[in-house]
Parts: sequence; C-alpha cells; structure tokens
Amino acid sequence: MEKRASNRWRSHLRTAKLLDRSKRFLVECRILDLSATGARLKPQSDRPLPLDLRLHDEDMDFSAPATIVWIGKGEIGIRFTAEPDPTS
Repeated sequence: MEKRASNRWRSHLRTAKLLDRSKRFLVECRILDLSATGARLKPQSDRPLPLDLRLHDEDMDFSAPATIVWIGKGEIGIRFTAEPDPTS
C-alpha cells in the first residue's frame, strides 16, 4: 500500500547537494524518487547528517528545506518543509 501524500516521479538519478541550515555543503546525493512533498535520496557518503537540511538541485534551479523522515540501506527519505519566516 502506498503511504505517500503525493505521486512520485523517478528522477533518472540526478545529482543534487545536501546543505545544512546555513546553506553550507554537506554531501552530494543522487535523487532516486521525487514528489511534491519529498524525495528518496542516496547520499554519496555515510557521514552523519542533521535532521533538518536543504536539498539543492542546480540543474533544476531548485532548493528546498527538508527534514529526514527515514534512513535505511544507504538511502534517506526527506519531507519538504516550509521556509522559515525571516520576521519571526
């Protein structure tokens, strides 16, 4: 049974970057699946990652904050989150 809130699309293994909250580079990753609400990624390193991060895809001119929701078998699942309000 599908648990996702939105449909997913295979991304043809595009490469993207994971950044921390300060937009500093953490690790390269492959986008395995992508949806409007999140993605399944394969980081190119097994270094520890913060739960809150940013997915940045230069080819698609796309950058979004996200939270890691699962980790397993060398892959991670992220859920996109809202941008923080700079006035708060």
